[in-house]
Amino acid sequence: MSKKLYTLNDISILVIGITKDGGKMLEYNVKKLLKMRKYVQTCDFLIYENNSAQQTKEILQKLKKEICGFDYVSENLTKDQIEEICPTKTKNGKPCRIELITYARNKLQAEAKKRVFALNGVADKPKYQYILNIDLDVLLFNPLDSLKSLLRFTGTDFDCITGYGMTKWLRYRDAYAFRSSSFPFGPEFMPEHWWDVTWHQIQQRYKKNLKIPVYSAFGGAALYKSEVYFAAIYNCHPTSPNFLQRHAELVKKSNPSADQIENASQTPAPNTGYTAPIICEHVPFHYKLIDLGFDKIFVDTSWRFIFKD
Repeated sequence: MSKKLYTLNDISILVIGITKDGGKMLEYNVKKLLKMRKYVQTCDFLIYENNSAQQTKEILQKLKKEICGFDYVSENLTKDQIEEICPTKTKNGKPCRIELITYARNKLQAEAKKRVFALNGVADKPKYQYILNIDLDVLLFNPLDSLKSLLRFTGTDFDCITGYGMTKWLRYRDAYAFRSSSFPFGPEFMPEHWWDVTWHQIQQRYKKNLKIPVYSAFGGAALYKSEVYFAAIYNCHPTSPNFLQRHAELVKKSNPSADQIENASQTPAPNTGYTAPIICEHVPFHYKLIDLGFDKIFVDTSWRFIFKD
């Protein structure tokens, strides 16, 4: 497989990620990902952070000085700005973490779009063919596995390949972003049942070499074709008419278990400790892509990495 990686020497990738207090793990993982440069034409980096401790800001400054093609965006959000970003609160009055993450992803995406298109000098032609969106708090991973995933999907038409991030128990981790024909409902439609039952059903051990078609997934890393990634924006409020219509259409073509059907509500409900309906930001993002015809979304169960939790 390593020899075959050289066949990717004409592709270009922009690695993006959000971080808060990533510290030394952020630095370690960025430097590991640099190994991809040996096999591809271009591999650049763009990171977004806000309100991190000084150590993380200094590490980002250091990486920018050391690595050609590395850049970052840093913000210090005020209390008033956070209040505006987070109309939803936890039951004890704290800002909604999912709304903060959604804001960060959209801010990063907007900055990435400037670099992918505006800096190329050719109208509508992206400077980078692929966007690798990755969480930078991965504990154990092979930095070349994202490229190997591209090779596994040679001959398979795709819009997005998502990774198989695992818990320390080697089970699929990111059930929150996962929607499929077997699991079309999230906690926004089954607040208690999803966390008590469905979450555990999704977090199973899947065999390697599977290409699982899904409506949505993330898993900690995802490869998008550039024209796909910038076609939608992130959202974490499952109440818009467009989202509800797409959800209803996907449920009709799905085959969820009887317990899901029995416990699913028709409308979103407050969930996950929040005072209003909230959904993983990746789900409306992918549903919008599906609306636009970018519906070839997969989980690659051979693209594996482990998180510490």
